[in-house]
Order: sequence, then C-alpha cells, then structure tokens
Amino acid sequence: MLPKITDRRSASLLVSAPAQALAGASADLDPLALSTGSDEATRRAPGHEGRDPFSRKLSTCVDLTAGDLRELERLAATGRRFPAQTPLLHQSDVPENAILVLDGFACRYKYLTNGRRQITAYLVPGDLFELDLDYRLPLDCALGTLTACRLAVLPRPDYEDLLRRRPRIARALQMMRLTEAAILREWITNLGSRSGPERLAHFLCEMLLRLRTTGLASDNQYSFPITQADLADTLGMSCVHINRVLQKLRRDGLIELSGRRLTILKPEGLKTLAEYDASYLEPAAIPLRPCVSDRPAA
Repeated sequence: MLPKITDRRSASLLVSAPAQALAGASADLDPLALSTGSDEATRRAPGHEGRDPFSRKLSTCVDLTAGDLRELERLAATGRRFPAQTPLLHQSDVPENAILVLDGFACRYKYLTNGRRQITAYLVPGDLFELDLDYRLPLDCALGTLTACRLAVLPRPDYEDLLRRRPRIARALQMMRLTEAAILREWITNLGSRSGPERLAHFLCEMLLRLRTTGLASDNQYSFPITQADLADTLGMSCVHINRVLQKLRRDGLIELSGRRLTILKPEGLKTLAEYDASYLEPAAIPLRPCVSDRPAA
C-alpha cells in the first residue's frame, strides 16, 4: 500500500524532470503480494518476446508504419527503474512529462483527508500516463508505483513533437483514451451496482484481457502483483471482506492462487458471475484520415 503523502517534494518525482526514485519505501506484507521485482510481475507469455508492450498495444489500434515502430523502440530503450511503492506525481501537480510503463504495475489514486485511499486506475505495461497538452491543468489524482517499475519519461516538448510527426501514434493514443474512459465507467458500475464477488470477478477478468494484449497472460493465468490492501482500495471493500471473497472464489473452483500467479480455472463461470462483457476494452473504430506527414517509412 502506498504510504500517505505528507511532503509534496517527496511526492513529485516526475513533475518537471526525471529524478532519483525514493528509497526506503517498505512493501506491504500481504498473502497476495508479489516480490517487488518487476521481472516476475511482467513476465512475457511464450510467443510475445521481442516488441515492447507499448508498440504491441498501439498496434492493436492502428497499423503502425516501420518508422512509427522505430520511434517507439527508441522510447522504450530510455526506460529507467523505479522502486515499488514510489509516489511519482502528487494530486494538484502540473506534470511536464508523459510516463510510459514498460515493466511493473503503477496506479492512479486519490487520498481523503482521513488517510483513506481510492485507487482509480491501474497502469500495466504498455499504458501511458498522458499529458494535458492544451491547458496544463493540475492533476485531480496522484500517480505511484505498486511494484518495481521500468518507466520511460518523455518531456512535454518531445511528447508534442512525437504526436506532431507521427499521426498514427497520435490516433492510437486517442483510441486508447476512449478505452480508458470506458474502463472508468465499468469501475463506477462495479462500485455502485455489483456485489463483492461480482466486483472482484469483473476486475480479474479485465486484468486478464488487458495483460493478454501485451503478452503478459496466457492459458488464463498471469502474475498478480496486487495486495489485498490494493484490492480493497480498488473495489471499495475492507481487507477482511476482500479475503473472504477470494476464499469464496477459490472454494467455488473459479480461481487458483499458487505462489505468485493467478489462474482463472473456470473463465466462463467467472464471466457469468461478473456479467462480464469485454466489448468496452475494444478500441473504437476511428477512421485514420490521410495526413501529409503520415508518409510510409523506408
């Protein structure tokens, strides 16, 4: 669980420039917690070695040119490692960098004045924390790592230049934003209208499909670097309630937690419990208009 932030200086590592990651953050000891190493948390499924997760994800939205892929490979090569439980951006900061998750898991979250936390989104490999290019508005949430992460940090001028020169990448990011908005609507429905078992079942189905997109899930199983405290702060339940729901899903033969991996034993049963419809994760079909700068790469 991320520590409560009381010092803006310690919470704003990536507001204006890459900085040394905070040291000494302790991992929350939890029966579901993974090692904080990102290799286990983001191990590739067979057949998905090679291309970075960001390229894989964008390629599901649009047909990228060879030049686009080279740009993304160069960006991925700049990744730097950050420890687990590191606050990166504070609520009300005005960020000056886009942040790409290459390995590990990060999250957006909000703190109440009483110290309670609500996780509002997970960033898995291939996800991008984008910049507000038009208004430079203060953030309405914070950003931090859950596991050790490898992040690529793209300063505002470079980010703007990339979108200007590579319209297909810009269009793919637009489609990703639509999917992120759809995920948020599903999460609101989860919190407001689903029971505890239904909430967790829906979340586990969603994570399976999101990780499968970038080759991080196969055979209905994936690494699960999420503690019971994280799940509680995501699904609006107590840790005790989360534990009971996990035990129920196990007893019903729907899931198995073995070491550091989650296996969905009965995918159809879990989908039925959650009334899961994966269509919200499919990017909308947005026609790509011809653009002068969208020239095929040599």
